[in-house]
Amino acid sequence: MAPNINSRTKSGHNNLTANTAANNGVILGPDLNPTKSLMDKKLYRHITLPNGLKCVLICDTVAMRQRKLEGQYEFDSESDDSDDESSDSTEMKMDNDDDDSETRDDKSENNGLRKAATALSVNVGSYHDPPHLQGLSHFLEHMLFLGTETFPGDNVYDAFLSQNGGNDNAYTDMECTLYHYCIPQDGSDGEKNVWKALEMFASFFTCPLLGGEQAERELKAVESEFELNKGDDDNRLSQVMSYTCGMDGNAPIMGKVYSEKGEAEKPFHPFAKFAWGNETSLKTEPESKGVDVMKELRDYYHTHYYAKNMRLVVMAGYELDEIQNRVLRYFSSVPSDPRLPSPTYDSKSEKNCITNLQPYKLPFHPSSLNKVYRIVPVKDRHTLTLTWQIPSMCPYWRTKPADYLGHLLGHEASGSILSSLKHRGWAMGCSAGTGEDGQGDASTHALFMFQVSLSKAGVECWEEVVKVGMLSDSFVSWKVFAYIGMLRFHFQAGYIDEKGKKVEGLAPWIYHELKSIASLSYKYDDEGDVTDIVEEIAESMCPWYNLPDERLLDGESLLFDDVVENSVVKDLLFNYMTPDNTRVDLMSSLFGRDGDDETNKPTDEYDDISAQDNGDRPAFDKENAGPPMIEPRFGTKFWVATLSTDTLRHWSHAATPQLPSPELLLDLPPQNPFIPTRLDLKPLPEDDASHPLLNCSVKVCITVGKKKSWFPAAVTQYKIQKDNSSGIHRLLLSYEDEDAKWHILDSPNDKPLTDDALLEPGCEGTLDKGKIKFRVIAVPRQGEGAVLRYGDADHDDDVDDGVAFPPIPPPAPVSRLPRLIHDKHCLKVWHLQDRKFKRPVADLRIRVECEGVGDSALNQACLELFCRLCADALVETCYLASTSELGSSISASDTGFSIRVYGFDCKLLTLAKVVLDVVTSFRGRHSDGSLPATVKDGRFDACLETLLRSYRNSGMKSSAFVTSLRLLCLRPSIRSPTSKLKALESIDVSTFSSVMKKMLNRMSIEALYHGNALHKDAEEAARIINDSITRNYKHEGIPKRNLPTKLVVNAPQAVDYCDIVTSSQDPKDPNTAVEVYFQIGKDNLLDRCLVDLIAHILDEPFYAELRTKQQLGYSVSCGARWTYGVIGISFKVVTSVKSSMEVRERIDNFLEQYRLELMTMSNETYMEHLVGLAKNKLEMFDSLEDECDNHWSEIIEGRYDFECHREEVNCLRSITKERLIEAYNSWLAPVCDKGLRNKRRGMAFHVIGSGDGDVSNGRPLKDSLKPVGEQVDDLVAHFHADTKDTWGRIAFGASSLQRANTDLY
Repeated sequence: MAPNINSRTKSGHNNLTANTAANNGVILGPDLNPTKSLMDKKLYRHITLPNGLKCVLICDTVAMRQRKLEGQYEFDSESDDSDDESSDSTEMKMDNDDDDSETRDDKSENNGLRKAATALSVNVGSYHDPPHLQGLSHFLEHMLFLGTETFPGDNVYDAFLSQNGGNDNAYTDMECTLYHYCIPQDGSDGEKNVWKALEMFASFFTCPLLGGEQAERELKAVESEFELNKGDDDNRLSQVMSYTCGMDGNAPIMGKVYSEKGEAEKPFHPFAKFAWGNETSLKTEPESKGVDVMKELRDYYHTHYYAKNMRLVVMAGYELDEIQNRVLRYFSSVPSDPRLPSPTYDSKSEKNCITNLQPYKLPFHPSSLNKVYRIVPVKDRHTLTLTWQIPSMCPYWRTKPADYLGHLLGHEASGSILSSLKHRGWAMGCSAGTGEDGQGDASTHALFMFQVSLSKAGVECWEEVVKVGMLSDSFVSWKVFAYIGMLRFHFQAGYIDEKGKKVEGLAPWIYHELKSIASLSYKYDDEGDVTDIVEEIAESMCPWYNLPDERLLDGESLLFDDVVENSVVKDLLFNYMTPDNTRVDLMSSLFGRDGDDETNKPTDEYDDISAQDNGDRPAFDKENAGPPMIEPRFGTKFWVATLSTDTLRHWSHAATPQLPSPELLLDLPPQNPFIPTRLDLKPLPEDDASHPLLNCSVKVCITVGKKKSWFPAAVTQYKIQKDNSSGIHRLLLSYEDEDAKWHILDSPNDKPLTDDALLEPGCEGTLDKGKIKFRVIAVPRQGEGAVLRYGDADHDDDVDDGVAFPPIPPPAPVSRLPRLIHDKHCLKVWHLQDRKFKRPVADLRIRVECEGVGDSALNQACLELFCRLCADALVETCYLASTSELGSSISASDTGFSIRVYGFDCKLLTLAKVVLDVVTSFRGRHSDGSLPATVKDGRFDACLETLLRSYRNSGMKSSAFVTSLRLLCLRPSIRSPTSKLKALESIDVSTFSSVMKKMLNRMSIEALYHGNALHKDAEEAARIINDSITRNYKHEGIPKRNLPTKLVVNAPQAVDYCDIVTSSQDPKDPNTAVEVYFQIGKDNLLDRCLVDLIAHILDEPFYAELRTKQQLGYSVSCGARWTYGVIGISFKVVTSVKSSMEVRERIDNFLEQYRLELMTMSNETYMEHLVGLAKNKLEMFDSLEDECDNHWSEIIEGRYDFECHREEVNCLRSITKERLIEAYNSWLAPVCDKGLRNKRRGMAFHVIGSGDGDVSNGRPLKDSLKPVGEQVDDLVAHFHADTKDTWGRIAFGASSLQRANTDLY
């Protein structure tokens, strides 16, 4: 019997690799496998290459198992004289032969396995940028993608990945730069794309071109990326903090004079740098000082990009030894030490093998603290941020004391700061902690922030309290310090430890709860997306994270000690979370918005508007405050005021160790009732039980006449059929022609069939009392459905030109698909018990359609307000549940609303009942128009305020606005944010209640319960839903003919585009967004596959041409669109350099040029695209959530085609290049074959910004009487009046629901 693959590889982790290391200088690191999560089946190896590059290698065991013996078995159709198939032997046996000599030369691709992936982090980031070249790390990250000496060409690497179904990206953080990519797994023979991609990736770090001509173009991409994010208020706040952290209270870098070497006159902290970079910081400023930017960039690369300063993670479906050999081959040539000598670098010192920032400490100079920074936002928002600078928390990874305090200050249950503020109507949400990015927790420092989203009353409370010079318990920040004072009191009071000794610290149960939840979450965590896997490990390997090598997998997730590090907690509470160490940032649209007409001219001079100690003068009066300061990179306006001594004195008093007064409503978090107490997996039904052979590919030897022939099949079902004395074990085999047949399994109790870890390709057995022999050819990985891989070209669906088409799995048994278990009183409930992911989790989705939602903007707005009120009423309960990995949400749509409850199934239905009780408490309200008791006093106004604010903020980014414009035109049932804003501005409780009473009067409900849930659990879910909607109220469903319509406009077919043009919502947005949309028609299988294939082929060349070569903008994309059953494809560009009409013209030029590319495309290249798309469609789900998303979308769209991926891949096999070109010419090509302009259903949506130059050409003149939102409403109304034709109510036919399993239990 062959040994188990896990055991064999794991046992060889040390011995085999130690022998290898002796020969090639590779150093074996600690064994990571004992620290992986319970559900993680991958194998890990930590090594250091001879050049000092530390690596984590990951073997995807099932992907490897699929490849291991693929094609090894050669089967005859002739009679087998050497083996008597009529033997009575029923013994299971496994093949011991590891010889690969019989491997066939066929090409076979992966069938839906997750991709291979790689990530590499370099320990250098924006904190290391030279002062005179800020943004250099980010610029260098961009440049590495533009070709290498071994693989020259701007887009060779991206094109290779895209053509083969992969993708890539990178990001620059404060102290590291991380590059990553993923690509489908290789087959057993032919091109090894996994290794080709790794070789190309490795050349980034050995021989990049870093060319000057490329740099000019890519710098425009950096500028475009900056312009795209310039209007983000969080980015602006972050940059204001950096700008004002100066050592002398002034701007530490901006406007300073530099020496010839680019050194600042005064010392400054890296935190003060401008991390994004733009043309000003990377071209204009340095060139004006005579700096050779490209020389500096190459020197920067040569200084920081060396092996000891990098960390590599590679994951693939290969043996660890093979991965190690490839990594050694491709990365050994990365220089061990800096290419450019550095006087401070010592190759013998481990400390100097990384670029560290240890000499720097805390970023804020005392002169920048004890101040309030009043900041003008872009959006309508009110946010208060209290920041305390603290030492780096990286050394305290074992107990994570900052996260511990963040949990206490940021919790949202009863007794919390948020609960107390909401009680007075001052806040909507809050967060606390150090954050996850490099700015929040770095090697030099950490920033502990308490951020609260305020209502207008909350901001005014701050203003009024300071204005009169007196502080009371109503002061927002005062409550924060009162809570800190309470924590200090409990900390000093201490507790009795296990030895009976009184010690300082908070109650132990708080930490124990957090530790327990972290352990459960990690134990049952989904493996997730491959890119996330390698990226997270590469991040954890960064030296400044301070994680020991043996804790790379679990160090970020778990808490390790029995007690939190109380010495650190005490230090933070008593020495750092003090008024003297506090920075206050108040961003509020009450100070104006960035797009407002300027009344005070900004200044870059520091002007401290200090509050008088006696409180006689207001702390801030905009009218008399004088001109604001301006942060020069983002252009953010702000005022600075020193906090009065009275304010600081009151804060200090509040923070004194003491219990808060009862009226403050502050307390420690309650103990969590939602921590799961049962984690068992529910038993599967005996007629569809679990078995190691399930979903395996097998070949069965059946006697046909006098010959014995081998037939391919997949095991799709297993059941135990009760007999008089014992059970009969049966397997359902699905054959190539999709015929299915039951067989009796002989010797079902053999060990290989009772332990799926021992089952491998090559396992043999018999069926039907020895009459049929079978052999396992392929074994699925966890979470994968049936696999079809038979190891010979006759059955692996080879297509023309030698390119292997991925095997298509057989149809799933009806028991493996969602099943309708309840269908009455306009309530449908579907159920699917999980058998793939084997975790104690479940997912309950509920969609409620309400009568009359689409009748008016008022109805839709009221429904959205209703969802906010429900979420607000549930926040204290749902927060506790969320900290126990039990989440929930409620959201509105244009037809009704949806509810979701998901996580550990133990108490899922308990939470679902609480949520439903709050939701249904709005039904059948009395005629007095009052709100239900679940809505507390003042919360209606608070929720209404935030909803109105969200409407005002809608469309502030041109990229999102242009897509919203497209949907408004195509879907008449959608109401614009502006129309909903107008409908709600004067609403009162009585009107709201009246509207909701009508809409909730009749409802149609559909639900799906998926996961670790039995049929009886789904019935219980149906009962809970039914009881909620019928309790104290007679439920009436909506007749099918009266269900909300989902109409889609039939786009005009014409030679010219139908152009819809408007201005950007943000008057200062420098970006223009263009989205060109081509409507294809009603959904059908062939057109859907053709559109997907066109989008797949065009994606990379469209990006390469318009973004990389033409540099139209940073954001360039195309993709298929499915709108209420109508298919389309869109092309979107966001630019800050060209006019919208020129962008539209260039899109058309690309479509015309690529028509010629398609016509001359080789058959081999075409098939690579076809196969790449098929692989993506068959790629397995990463989690229960992903699979549930797929099934739920089929239910809410009314298709009920739960296996559409099979149909689509089958359809793709039949699509020829000629058929694709025909569709392309008909739908997209500007000019037809005869040279005449083509009639297309094309619409072009333009949102024109106010940037300088051509980008603002065509911007509509400002209508002083109407804001942009109202002008858009007029545009859309005129379009609908001119284009009255729609596609009608789209039905997918009776067969759609009939194909789904609708039999009731």
